Amino acid sequence: MRLKLLLLLMSCVLSVQVLASSDDSQQPVHIEADRAEIDEAQGVMTYTGRVIVRQGGIEMRADKVVVYSNEGELQRITAQGQPAHYLQERADGKIVKGSSQRMEYNANSKQVLLMGRAQFWQGGNRFSGNRIQYDPDAERVIANAGGATSKTGEQQRVTVTLQPRAKKPTSGHE
Repeated sequence: MRLKLLLLLMSCVLSVQVLASSDDSQQPVHIEADRAEIDEAQGVMTYTGRVIVRQGGIEMRADKVVVYSNEGELQRITAQGQPAHYLQERADGKIVKGSSQRMEYNANSKQVLLMGRAQFWQGGNRFSGNRIQYDPDAERVIANAGGATSKTGEQQRVTVTLQPRAKKPTSGHE
């Protein structure tokens, strides 16, 4: 009972800027996991086992999530999984999502970093590489191979698939 109360209080404390856009940063953070370990002195909260983190239109799923705070203020979040997943439904209705073996979220810059077999979708566009950085405020994606090699020993490369924009209908009068 005491642990549940502590977890509830900590999730309320974490209702500051987590994982994204200005609309979502004002929403409460909800965390579900099979196990939680809270080290208040160090400002570290570790969640393991089918972890789900939700805030507004954002959802992160991972095997392990570590939340770092300083005096109750969120600093960063790391997530690990096989893979870990990130999903954001933005206020404008656009969906962005990603998956990788490891993710890091920086509360100050609001940027998400995906590492290890990373994939990222922004609208219909798909990016893949070993390392992908996403800046939601600028709607900017930076992908690189990061020196990764394939199973055959070949240097991996970044791949990008861009969807064409729908053409505006013409009136037929020229």
